[in-house]
Order: sequence, then structure tokens, then C-alpha cells
Amino acid sequence: MRPLILIIDDDSEFANDFSILLKNDYDCIFANDGISGLKKLTDLSPDVILLDLMLERGESGLDVLDKIKSVEEDVPIIMITDYASVDTAVDAIKRGAFNYITKTPNLKELKLIIERSLQQRLLKYQTKTLQQELQKPFDSIIGSSEAIFKVKEMISICADVESTVMISGESGSGKELVARQIHLLSKRKNKPFVAINCAALPKDLIESELFGYEKGAFTGADSRKLGKFEIAVDGTIFLDEISELDLHAQVKLLRVLQEKEFERVGGTQTIKTNARVIAATNRNLMHLVEEGEFREDLYYRLDVFPINVPPLRERKEDIPSLLNYFVQLTCKELKVKNKYFTEEAVKLLMNYDWPGNIRELQNHITRAILLTKAEIITPTNLDFSIQKKETEYLGVEIVPETWEEMNIQRKKAVETAARKVEKLFLEFILNKYEGNVSRAADAIGINRANLHKMIKKCGLN
Repeated sequence: MRPLILIIDDDSEFANDFSILLKNDYDCIFANDGISGLKKLTDLSPDVILLDLMLERGESGLDVLDKIKSVEEDVPIIMITDYASVDTAVDAIKRGAFNYITKTPNLKELKLIIERSLQQRLLKYQTKTLQQELQKPFDSIIGSSEAIFKVKEMISICADVESTVMISGESGSGKELVARQIHLLSKRKNKPFVAINCAALPKDLIESELFGYEKGAFTGADSRKLGKFEIAVDGTIFLDEISELDLHAQVKLLRVLQEKEFERVGGTQTIKTNARVIAATNRNLMHLVEEGEFREDLYYRLDVFPINVPPLRERKEDIPSLLNYFVQLTCKELKVKNKYFTEEAVKLLMNYDWPGNIRELQNHITRAILLTKAEIITPTNLDFSIQKKETEYLGVEIVPETWEEMNIQRKKAVETAARKVEKLFLEFILNKYEGNVSRAADAIGINRANLHKMIKKCGLN
């Protein structure tokens, strides 16, 4: 579909002449007053409006301009008049008009102004996206472990490569942050970074979010909407949870990757895009390919440069750094004084496996800061699940609150630790002798019956 121009002018002959001049490049619709013009604006979603400064019955084009902007702020408006003056031109532009021309313009100049107005509309969409991104705190990836060092190394290698990137990792491990770092280190850093979570949208809306739609394409499509690919243009588009794309949307995405073009839902106009695609998943895509839930050709198109983000339990040495970062960030957001975790509290955080990864860690830190009135955060201020994990690890049934309870729990902890050591030893020796109890007993110098008792006590088969 070609760009649609709405001409609001009470001179029908002029409107017809204008449509003849523009018919090779644009589709034109007409309105002879402000009321009908506003109705066509809401009904047909034109891309550009040509608005006469003086309409019939003394209606002011400047007043119509104000009404249009209150309905659709981003539509570009070009004022047209025979009553040109510097004052009215300045006033129109101050009120939001894109430009100002006479009724006898140079055709080449007119087309240039229209094209620039279309570019400005797209730029407004991109600017809004960039502003939303700038409001989010995206520092460099936190951590100095060997596991995260490898991720940083992969980011630096692929940043200026134009190929697609596939980021894999558990939920909450930081896949989107990796994608943003790739974008910020690339030549596209001053272009939009557009993120979309495919799992957060109903399957019947994913396609329209990615590629946009035309007015009337489906129930509820009351106006034209630009898709994420159209907004991204020369920037980066991040497709999180790519595994949730349905097969029909996968076909259209494959075409975008191959041909760098697409159509809006319900549209026929081919739109070009040069956006770089970065995808992410927490599922095994190859397994989905084997089950017929994900296209094999799309998988290989996306998996050009794979990056795996390790779970937090595999880089626990980064927890203190992450803790310091999130404490400062959270205290700043909550407008409270900086708080500090005791060594015992940090130890608890280090011993926990964090199944929800960095997202879970951040949530626990925020909760502890909110619920702790004191400046120092101790183990008792941490979530019960973390304390329980620590007591289970030590073999402690309850957190001791008296000296007597501490002595009782200490003895139990020693017994539990001893039992774990025995279990590790038995597993090793039985594995070495392929489960033969007699040979294992002879090797360690005890009788077979005693070894059986140890095996039973440690819960081994």
C-alpha cells in the first residue's frame, strides 16, 4: 500500500489538480472542512495531511491543525495557502505543522517535502523507542568470573558482525542484557534497539506486533500501526523467547531474514528493513525442530552466532559484585540511604542456587531493603527460602535462638556433615568396584556386614 495523503481544502478543483500531480507516487483522499477531515483522519489513518490555511465559511486551518494534533500527534501536516505570510507560517510551525507551501508549488519541491514529512513521522516513532530505552539502567555486564568473561568475549567479537545472534540461557540469566550490550558496542548504537517478548503476547498478535497492520486488517484494527521491524529500520530488533513464535509468523520472519522485506498485516505494500536480528530462548530449539514445532531453515538462519549465558549457580563468585550493584541501584530508586549486607548474609546468598537466576537475586535484594529498617541487613532479614536452603545444607532443623539450641544444632550439623562425607566415600568405592560389596569391604579393610550397615545408614542402594 502506497502512502496515503489527506487533502483538506474547500477548493475541489485544486484538490483534484493536486491528486493528479501526486497520483504516480501517492494515494489521495479529500475533505472540504475540518469536521470531515477529522473523520477521515480517524477512519483512514493518512500518512500525511495537506491542510488549507483558510477553509470555507471562515474556518481557520490553524484551528483545524490544533484539533488534528489533539487526535493524532505524530501525523505530519503541511499547510497550503494563497495567503502566505511569514507570521502565519511561523504560527503554523509553532503549532506543530511540518512545513508550509503555496498553492502553486514546484512539483519536485512538493514531493521532497512530503517524503521528508514521512521520514519525520518514522523518526518520531524511533525517538520514542530510544527515549524509553534511555530511561532504563543498562550498565556493563556485572561480574569477573571465567564464565561471564567468555560471554563478554563473545559479545565483543560479534558486536560489529552483521550476522544474526542466538542467545540461549535459563530464564532470568540476563539474555536481554547481553543483546543490549551487543547493540551498544555495534555501529548501530545510535539507532533504535527494539525488544519484543514473543512469550508475552498472544500468538494471534505476535505477527501484527512484529510487522504492523493496516486499518481494518482485523477486528479492533482502528488505525494503521507500525510494526517493530518498521520502527527498528537500521537498528537492532531483539526477539526474546523466539520459540513461542507460531509457524505462520516463523515463515514471515524467515522472509525478513532472507529478503530484508515484509508487508504489514492486511497490507500489500512491501516495506524494506535493515534491522539486525538478535534472538533469545530458554528452550532447546533443535529439540523443537525435531518435534516439528520450529522451522529448521529458520533455526539455521538464526543460529549463526550462538552465545550461551551461564546460570547464576555456575558463577557464584559474581554474586558479591551483583549484590553491590543492585543495592546501590535499588536504594537510589527507593530514595533511601545505602544499606549493607553482613558477611553472614552474603554467605547465605552465595550458598543458594538461585533457580530464578539474576532476576531472583535482584528481587530478594529489593525485598530485603524494603523490609529492613536498619542500615545493616543480616541473615534474619533475608527471605525464608534462602535461610531454609542454608539450614538444609548444614543439617540444621531450625535457626538456633539460644545457646542450648545452638549446641544441639551444632552436634546435629557435625553428624550430618560426617554422614555426607561417608556417603561420598561409599559412592566412590562402590563405583570403583562396580557395586561389588565384598571386594569394596576387602579394599577398605572392614568386614562385609559393617559395610552393608554403612550403606543402609547413608541411604544407598
